[in-house]
Amino acid sequence: MRRVVVTGLGAITPLGVGVRRTWTRLLAGDCGIVSVTDREPSARWNELPSTVAGIVPEGSKSDGKWQTCDWLERGDERRLAKFSQFAIAATEMALDDAGWRPRSQVDREATGVCLGSGIGNLQGLFDTSIAYDKNVLLSRSIS
Repeated sequence: MRRVVVTGLGAITPLGVGVRRTWTRLLAGDCGIVSVTDREPSARWNELPSTVAGIVPEGSKSDGKWQTCDWLERGDERRLAKFSQFAIAATEMALDDAGWRPRSQVDREATGVCLGSGIGNLQGLFDTSIAYDKNVLLSRSIS
């Protein structure tokens, strides 16, 4: 049986970006659940039955918030779903936390990352459900 050692952690959560920020806010009793109607009135959140969600706070990395340009190259924002961007950033944090930058092919092949996502591409699910609903309404009005 192989042994596994966790040497580094990374986190992108509604409480903030980074393990230490998230843990500090959690211990302080802070809550990452917000009203989405206050945040993005143009996003049609009011069409959903629930208007509360845990959303990663946006802003500067130095403030423990999310900003794509802090983590990815220009143009990657359009190519990657937000949860994929979060995964890349959390992986970078974990490797930095571990102080591990594998250089050789052997070291790269011996490096693993265990990653979890609460739901995945929620924005894609939302956009698809709205498009489906519009198509159903459209087809009903045609027939």
